[in-house]
Amino acid sequence: MRNAENARAGGANVRTPADQGLEHLRRVWERLGDDDPLWAVLSDPRKRGGRWQVDEFFATGQLEIETQLAAAAARGLPQARALALDFGCGAGRLTRALALHFDKVIGIDVSASMVAAARRLNADLDNIDFRVNPSTRLAGIADASIDFICSHITLQHIPAHLALGYVDEFFRVLAPGGMAMFQFVADTDDSLRGRLFGAASNRWLNPLRRIAWRRRDVFEMHAMAQTDLLDRLAAHPGRRLLDAVDEGSAGPGWHSRRWLVTHDAPTPRQVALDDLVMFVDPADVHVGAALIAGGRHDPQVTAWMLEHLREGDVVLDIGANIGALALPAARRVGSSGKVIAVEPLAKNRVLLARSAQANALENVEVIPAAASDRAGTVALRSHPSTSNAATPAAAGERLSADGGETLEVPTVVLDEVLSLPRLDLVKIDVAGMEPRALQGLARHLSRHRPILISEFHPHAIAAATGTDPADCLRWLLQWYPSITILHRDGRRERCTDTEQVMQAWQAANAAAGMGGALHLDLVLLPV
Repeated sequence: MRNAENARAGGANVRTPADQGLEHLRRVWERLGDDDPLWAVLSDPRKRGGRWQVDEFFATGQLEIETQLAAAAARGLPQARALALDFGCGAGRLTRALALHFDKVIGIDVSASMVAAARRLNADLDNIDFRVNPSTRLAGIADASIDFICSHITLQHIPAHLALGYVDEFFRVLAPGGMAMFQFVADTDDSLRGRLFGAASNRWLNPLRRIAWRRRDVFEMHAMAQTDLLDRLAAHPGRRLLDAVDEGSAGPGWHSRRWLVTHDAPTPRQVALDDLVMFVDPADVHVGAALIAGGRHDPQVTAWMLEHLREGDVVLDIGANIGALALPAARRVGSSGKVIAVEPLAKNRVLLARSAQANALENVEVIPAAASDRAGTVALRSHPSTSNAATPAAAGERLSADGGETLEVPTVVLDEVLSLPRLDLVKIDVAGMEPRALQGLARHLSRHRPILISEFHPHAIAAATGTDPADCLRWLLQWYPSITILHRDGRRERCTDTEQVMQAWQAANAAAGMGGALHLDLVLLPV
């Protein structure tokens, strides 16, 4: 899954100091991985030259992980064991051990030769995903999605400006109720060796390392200031340092530390949706509650959508919420298709991205904004008890209740940010803002005539936009010959004019005693 806004941000191809430092790091570890990957990970002088026995090598990793997980368990963490991350996986020493305790493990490394060795040595395990990551970010890993992060004797070999960025990424991807355990070098110690290391730079130490190790490619040691780490931690609300302990894995001369960090936000609930895994907020009384109960959100809409989608289709989900429709659609259209999810609330995007990642749905793109007929911002009312949001004028009792907040979110005109060669289906549900969002998509509607599934809530439309709801229907009927109502009881009612739709809405509200609070779900077909 990727963010469509980021994907479009190109810019000049400028080499930054971070890029140059990462490229040097990659070259060094590429050659080390080609030459003697096990010794490069655990540099015991007795094991140089391919003398590590594979079983012995992996046994050290199992002991390390069991120790780390025992320390985590003493704190009741992690609260889930769905996904773990081994940063700087090398030949998979710790990744293999983590795979015994977690449903899935991602092992990432800057070196392709190291990852190749890891894949070869761990080919018997099917719950490990080894990835080459030649990036200053944890590319392809969703926010707040990793239950356990492990990094051991890795950050100490990365220049501080790069290592701090990776720690920043640890805090980004750490899931609520999860734990990050990472080791780093804080400084040199007070020994003679430590004073030497402190006085000499890597520029002067590297020739000595080449002589001692009898090789041209040597790894360096780099320290990170804990004050800098605390600044990075403070930039991520909810992330909390549990402990910082001294440990000796960096070797003589170095003051090595291990940080234990957790994420204190409420833990999402993992639920099954047919053949999908979804993460939902247990407090969400609208979308989340139905999924936790084993049902669907808007089941009549989901059923109709899945009936009509085909492999390779392109879907635009405007108001995607946590992905209750976007993810089944992504599964149905397959890797040759695509789903573009437009969602303004960050808390919803986090859950959507985590669910897409858990289901390996790489065909989902996210536009982090509200769709409208003009670019800018709009105020939306949100509340912790729901994943829904609306303009203050259209907000109902729950969204207006105490404890909620009004957010300023960006708006985009979809015709301006998208240029799709095909568009097969549009689903829209944006709490009365449908007229403005669809006007911002008029070029794509006119060109492609996609199937359109729209929520129709006359009271919300009038409150949010100040327009006549019937005018919205008339505007759409310039491209579509009829409108089909998907009733909650499974009936499908075809209407050929706006008056029929308005009468059906009034009848549905009268039958339910809702006084106009009930919306309709409409389908418009091009033929």
